[in-house]
Amino acid sequence: MSWQPYAALPDSTVTGTLLQWENVGDANHAARTVLAWLPPSYTSQPDKRYPVVYLHDGQNVFDAATSYNISEWEADETLTALAAEGLEAIAIAIPNANERRYHEYSPLRHPGFPAEVEGGGGGDDYLNFLINTVKPLADNNLRTLTDAAHTTLLGSSMGGLISLHALLTRPEVFGGAGVMSPAFWACAGEAFDRVKNSPPMTGRVWMDIGGKEGTDHPEQQQAYWDDAHAMRDLLLEKGMGEKLRFQADPEGIHRETAWKVRLPGALRFLLGGE
Repeated sequence: MSWQPYAALPDSTVTGTLLQWENVGDANHAARTVLAWLPPSYTSQPDKRYPVVYLHDGQNVFDAATSYNISEWEADETLTALAAEGLEAIAIAIPNANERRYHEYSPLRHPGFPAEVEGGGGGDDYLNFLINTVKPLADNNLRTLTDAAHTTLLGSSMGGLISLHALLTRPEVFGGAGVMSPAFWACAGEAFDRVKNSPPMTGRVWMDIGGKEGTDHPEQQQAYWDDAHAMRDLLLEKGMGEKLRFQADPEGIHRETAWKVRLPGALRFLLGGE
């Protein structure tokens, strides 16, 4: 098996190459189709290697036709525009496991789930899947820069939580975390305890939040906003300084339409340091 071309997208503003690798899984994770976007210079500069950003909820990253929320991140459009600015990266989109999404993205089992139900706690196994299966697939078949300084994770909501968790627990692999609209409330404060008890972080963190994140969970709308600001303050107390970039949009909602607007700034900071 190898990377294969993905169906052409009908957007003339996109350059670069979109590939897919089918049936990517392991003993603990159902097989899924992983997508890879290669920057415009990938073909014309065969000796060049590129940083990599891994994106969760991969169904929603490149193509609205596969999105379970109808809209997409428009990551290929964003990466095309950034390439024109001279900032190029390979992007790997890993789809979530549908009903197992919460389990895979949560480092902590939620006490509200019955014992016979997978109710979180699969986060570390999911990171092992990324590190031992997905990342080697990319590194062995694409011209990647493999070190932590050039390896970034990015996601929204629960995907933001697992990105921060990866930076805290596997800093030898990941050097940047994009934490968009994080649902800290969903893991009973686990992230706050881990940050408080961890050594100073060496990587970069982009974190953002909207003031209207209650589309799916209106009872948690204020918690989204308050927790994100509290985590910002905690990260600054831990000495993140210029390695942290925080953005708050009072009108921001909990949808791809909001995240795609913030994605260019996030990638500029995580990949280029702006």
